[in-house]
Amino acid sequence: MDRRHSLEELNDRFAITDLYDRQLAAAEAWDFAAYDTTFTADAEIDLRDFGVPLQRYPDYRRWLASLKPSMPHAQRVTGGLRLVLAGDVATTRVPVVCHVTMEQDGVRRLTTTGLFYSDRLERTRDGWRIIARREELSWSGDALRNPVPPPG
Repeated sequence: MDRRHSLEELNDRFAITDLYDRQLAAAEAWDFAAYDTTFTADAEIDLRDFGVPLQRYPDYRRWLASLKPSMPHAQRVTGGLRLVLAGDVATTRVPVVCHVTMEQDGVRRLTTTGLFYSDRLERTRDGWRIIARREELSWSGDALRNPVPPPG
């Protein structure tokens, strides 16, 4: 038999789902003001699977902003939010397929990567926020060999 959820748990689940929707939209628009509303200021970000050292959110944000010239377009598609709630804390595992147009020396190439966001979240006075994220590499496509023509 399926488990029945309390109204509070349903509200938390919707709020956390909204957090991920807000974060993906902000990332794709390079809207860092909106992106900031999804992490705590001292969140720990682990991108070691991608060759980036463990860092706190402000350093991660600067690193992410530095990618904009070489990543003109990106689309992240998520599925199957796996969520465990425990009062004011939660853990999630979110599968993500990330399609990115990379540009180097005027040549654009499509990259496709599968990964998981493994996050810890906490309820703050401003709502749910990510306090720790580990991006786990699952697979990487071989689309680098396929140049993408410039728009227009």
